[in-house]
Amino acid sequence: MKLSAALLLAPLVLLASAAPNANPATAEEAVKEKIAAISVREAAPVQLHARAPVTGTVNANNVRYRRCARTSCEAIGQYHNGQRITITCRVRGESINGWDWWDKMSNGYYISDYYVSWTGGVPDIC
Repeated sequence: MKLSAALLLAPLVLLASAAPNANPATAEEAVKEKIAAISVREAAPVQLHARAPVTGTVNANNVRYRRCARTSCEAIGQYHNGQRITITCRVRGESINGWDWWDKMSNGYYISDYYVSWTGGVPDIC
């Protein structure tokens, strides 16, 4: 049985439309966009064998990344506004300004998702 190209591409179009704006005006707007993107993805989940990491852009200066998803964990370094990162997945951790998601980066460390704008999709949950 052959499937049409449109049917095969529909999940990818859905994921692309769920991606938040790369340059929100404020961190609060970025969080609102993420909530909307997560809602779209959960309403129509896409089963994929392997998902590519999601790219993110840090939207504040001197944002520390840490060994775990809490500010009590050791800070390893910091990123600056506009710096791009690779997110492998997201986890729940300490709440930062009411947002408790943290992004696990490709380097194995965590950064508060409150300070990151996603580009290219919604990160999986770890």
